[in-house]
Amino acid sequence: MIQEPLVVGLGSRKYEIDRPWALDPALVVPGRPVDVAVDSADSLYVFNRYDRMTDPEKPVLCVFAADGKELRKLELPEVGDAHGISIGSDDDLVLVDRDRHEIRILKNDGSLKMTLGSRNGPGEPFSHPTAAKVAPNGDIFVTDGYGNSQVHRFSPDGKLILSWGVPGTGPGEFTTPHDVDFGVDGSVIVCDRENNRLQFFDIEGNFLREVGDLFHPMDVHVDAEGMILVTDQIPRLSMYSPDGELVGRCRPALYGGHGMALDSAGNIYLAEIRVNRVSRLRRVA
Repeated sequence: MIQEPLVVGLGSRKYEIDRPWALDPALVVPGRPVDVAVDSADSLYVFNRYDRMTDPEKPVLCVFAADGKELRKLELPEVGDAHGISIGSDDDLVLVDRDRHEIRILKNDGSLKMTLGSRNGPGEPFSHPTAAKVAPNGDIFVTDGYGNSQVHRFSPDGKLILSWGVPGTGPGEFTTPHDVDFGVDGSVIVCDRENNRLQFFDIEGNFLREVGDLFHPMDVHVDAEGMILVTDQIPRLSMYSPDGELVGRCRPALYGGHGMALDSAGNIYLAEIRVNRVSRLRRVA
């Protein structure tokens, strides 16, 4: 029987759903895909989580070509609790080790370039961080979401510049800041997950505005057109204009995307942690 593709829309955009896409990471390693990232060659990096307290297996980063072919795997025994991945300059790998309270920045071959935070040092400054991304100016922003309610800004060489945020529901307050990205206006956009909103700041941590009508937003990405894409736990995917106006919504995943990545063709990848797979939204219009 020929399977009819599922088609979803975001505003005027149309996508066909490939679910699962490529080889299910659960068949490659016995981990759970928590996040995805795309490098300059449109290779997809799938970051897998293990419970290192009970599972002797090593965390593995699986890399796939744009056609779904597996390219390589990186065993990362130093990572205790995989949570977030992003791509930095020179295709560096920016990895968040949530329960080790550490950000590990690797060269693309897997060799260590830099660490942020103190391994096994909660409060120095991280306490179970969630995401880390490199801003257009080279600074590194980290959402510190499970033990803290803060955002941290580091210089490109790893020096802490500033931290902001306290627990709460008001402007500049957070309850589980879960991801971060950067608007075309230079704003810092934070998924304030349990407060069901995005908060927008300048790079000095000054509150600009917020966008609500979300349910536990998990991941935010700004695409090449400046549109803001947000995946939440309904599950659904929302698209906003650069100034925060809702443009479109769809339900592309059965269980939601804990992590998200975009490639140069406009395709969207979701890490569906609950069912151990990656789904692709292939842009067709």
